[in-house]
Amino acid sequence: MVVALVTAFNEYFSLALGEYEIAQIAYDIERKDLALAGGKQDQYAAAFGGFNFMEFYAGDRVIVNPLRIKEWIWNELEASLVLYFTGVSRASAKIIDEQSRNIREGRTDSLEAMHRLKQEAVQMKEALLRGDLARFAQVMQSGWEAKKQSASSITNPMIDELEALAFANGALATKVSGAGGGGFMMFVCDPAERVRLVRALAGAGGTVYDTHFTPHGASSWKIG
Repeated sequence: MVVALVTAFNEYFSLALGEYEIAQIAYDIERKDLALAGGKQDQYAAAFGGFNFMEFYAGDRVIVNPLRIKEWIWNELEASLVLYFTGVSRASAKIIDEQSRNIREGRTDSLEAMHRLKQEAVQMKEALLRGDLARFAQVMQSGWEAKKQSASSITNPMIDELEALAFANGALATKVSGAGGGGFMMFVCDPAERVRLVRALAGAGGTVYDTHFTPHGASSWKIG
């Protein structure tokens, strides 16, 4: 939302800001001005759009590397993903605060989990570029297992039950979107198993949403 607002002001005031500037301003508003805990990948993803490998360095230095994903890989991945809203909202900042606190207190399991997530981002990029969606699913599931080690509130009995239900109905991997604890869950499956998985999840009381990728980030224009 903040990226969209900054993009609208950029157009209205003819500021000529690029994607990097828009993403950084949105990050500063959310993380510094409003003091909401979190990273900065969401702002850059919204500003740039498409498939990217993003590198975050000290001092607000960010490099966004666009990935040239072949059309058949793009289509196959869309057909393999199922996005499910659990019906439960959560305060993501609290979960991120717990992750940060674990790192500050020297919790080695949390720190090792974060290192694993960083390594798996590289592995996922390679699997995606090669069109190896079986490997993509393996890495995603491994990343989810690592993420659960970074904070106790990332998962709960409801999420565990939904994960078990999904795997019993064709899912190959799962992940809770964002900080965890509720909200949206994403599943990877063989496209041939998609209908069975969607029916099972719909019967669990949540809502299944269509998933489509966009090649473009936030955009704005003047009327008249």
